[in-house]
Amino acid sequence: MPPLAFGCARLWRPFSRVQSKFVHKPGRELGAGSTRWYALYAFAGLGLELLLLGLVEPVLFGGTTSGDYSDTQRILHWLLTILCWGAMIALLTHFSKRKLQFDPLARRPFSKKGLGAAAVLAAVFVLLNALDWGTLKIVGEWQSKGALLFFFQYVYYLFEIGLVFLIVAFGQRFAEGLLRKESRIPFGGLVLCFTWGIIHMLSQGDISTGLGVMAFALLYGGIYLLLNRDSLCAYLLMALAFVL
Repeated sequence: MPPLAFGCARLWRPFSRVQSKFVHKPGRELGAGSTRWYALYAFAGLGLELLLLGLVEPVLFGGTTSGDYSDTQRILHWLLTILCWGAMIALLTHFSKRKLQFDPLARRPFSKKGLGAAAVLAAVFVLLNALDWGTLKIVGEWQSKGALLFFFQYVYYLFEIGLVFLIVAFGQRFAEGLLRKESRIPFGGLVLCFTWGIIHMLSQGDISTGLGVMAFALLYGGIYLLLNRDSLCAYLLMALAFVL
């Protein structure tokens, strides 16, 4: 190397270290800032159903309470909720990619070992649901509702899990942004636990049910990490665990 170039290289080296310290911000790359709000927005999206039940549907259905809905009214409720949840999922995904440079629907490779472990967690979820229902949940839902109501409720479930998935993904991203590295701790599951889980406890007035949902939330966080944050497979296993 020519003496002048060698001297320039030596002068540049300490400056480059200082520059990297101030320019390279892993926390920003991992979405530490606004990502927490996106997790809360996804949770608020689930709450849109309460607005429908409390403000919109009493007007549409002439003051009929949700416990007295006819089959047609129940289907309309599910359709309205699906529209709200679908719009929220689309908006959060769009603005996350645009504002945070984070695509929660991105695909990532995962190991067969991770898939097997995630499948075990999903099976635990299904088993606990079966113990609660006295049968597989999907069988109990079919027997109690019939084909038409069953179909619309299960579409409703799939959109609900879409928002649940986003809470996990954004919650995990936020925590890892603060840590400035990826983590094996299911922070997304913890965020889901203290949002989706607690609201079930408060809305149903049943501590055991709320604690069960909180435990399920942690399992979801584990599934997401075991599948290396792969959106499609994580969502599918979460959905199967919930509906089966």
